[in-house]
Amino acid sequence: MTSTLRMAAIDFSHGHQYAYASGMLELPMVDLVAVAEPDAQRRERVENLLAQARAQADVYEDYHELLARRDIEAVVICSPNADHCRMTLDAARARKHVLCEKPLALTVAEADEMIAVCAQEGVFLGTAYPCRFSPVMWEIKQQIAAGQIGDVLAMSATNHLGAVGAATATASNWNWFTDPQRSGGGCIRDHIVHALDLCRWFSGREPVEVYAEAGTLATPGLRVEDTGLLLVTFEGGLVGSIDPSWDRPRTWTRWGDVTMRVIGTRGTLEADVTGQVVSRTTDTAKWLSYDEDMNYYLLKDFAESVLRGKAPLATGWDGRMGVATTVAAYRSIASHMPVNIS
Repeated sequence: MTSTLRMAAIDFSHGHQYAYASGMLELPMVDLVAVAEPDAQRRERVENLLAQARAQADVYEDYHELLARRDIEAVVICSPNADHCRMTLDAARARKHVLCEKPLALTVAEADEMIAVCAQEGVFLGTAYPCRFSPVMWEIKQQIAAGQIGDVLAMSATNHLGAVGAATATASNWNWFTDPQRSGGGCIRDHIVHALDLCRWFSGREPVEVYAEAGTLATPGLRVEDTGLLLVTFEGGLVGSIDPSWDRPRTWTRWGDVTMRVIGTRGTLEADVTGQVVSRTTDTAKWLSYDEDMNYYLLKDFAESVLRGKAPLATGWDGRMGVATTVAAYRSIASHMPVNIS
């Protein structure tokens, strides 16, 4: 086993990549040796980040040039959702381990192909579910495992954002989010996966059926849905609710949230990923999260797992189940009926 993993970052279209790149620069077992970004404006921002960190990473416009390097062992992909499958397959066939931003793919068939090709090429596929690595969510996981609330009866989760304004929708890191061809949808596509993954992780059960409703309510004219609610049935009849909406008023004090409530036979556990906050008041009050360790620990788990030759905590299968539930949710929204999850 080598002591250092040589990694690269591909595409900064999703803003999470900046946090992942910072994590790779901080981790002692990772050497960030290259980045690829096709957009000139974002590429300049990446170059500034590298310069501030005094990192000696090479910068490419075309990610294929990066993949051609034999010294790179693993990549993190944060492209628009529609490109996840193609880029992951390219990386796997270049024999690079892959950590892919959520949602893993747009279809179950794409997710299954990504898993299969990575397995065929002998590389690991991880899904970027940083909420699993939040200290408050680890605490819930440990409390459930220790039997502190008895048997789990029900779960409720949220993953909100403020309403998408016109300026936000056209910003360089956001315009593809509201393009259904590039994103695959709105809040349903973007936000149920973190909450669903936590429900699966906490309960140890797979989702089998979903009933969902959604609409474009907070920002009329938006080309994707911004408000939704899901009722998910898991193996054994366990039920969970998920609210993934981008509909909080623009005066909301937070940038977003991920909350969980787990109800058991002997008690209830509640957690808020953005609950560790500082309140700042200028012209309006804002809560600023300082609990950013989950991104660092996501990268740490992925790098250590690859170095040890084992699968990361959040695998391609975990990403695949998020995709399957999302696809079923859209079918349910269209039919106004419960839909089985494949």
